[in-house]
Amino acid sequence: MALAVAASVALWVRTGMMVTVVRGPSMQPTYHDGDRLIALRRRWAVPRRGDVVVFRNPLPAGVPGSSEGPLLIKRVGAGPHEAAPAGMTADRVPAGHLVMLGDNPAQSLDSRHLGFIPVDNVVATVVRRLNR
Repeated sequence: MALAVAASVALWVRTGMMVTVVRGPSMQPTYHDGDRLIALRRRWAVPRRGDVVVFRNPLPAGVPGSSEGPLLIKRVGAGPHEAAPAGMTADRVPAGHLVMLGDNPAQSLDSRHLGFIPVDNVVATVVRRLNR
């Protein structure tokens, strides 16, 4: 995913859009490894439950359990002040945070492992998949 993000920097700066590539099975069946996605830069709005977003990985590279990429693609499972899914450290999502979940829970590094994700980590919202 890092290569796709680096290659799309010019597009990002000029239009507020980025093209990123899905790596791994965490978003199946919605998106598959190698799918290219168009995402729009997050401005001030907080993403809503159900949105698929690109966000900065809160675990630095090299930390056990971390993904190899600096960016992750997941679906927003819950927003600030909403009920948190079972197994989270709180009953409600704290202000300024989100729950991020992969569509393929058995193969996803998401909030079940990472905890609540700061809204400020969200880089962009996915708007569509490019043709395969």
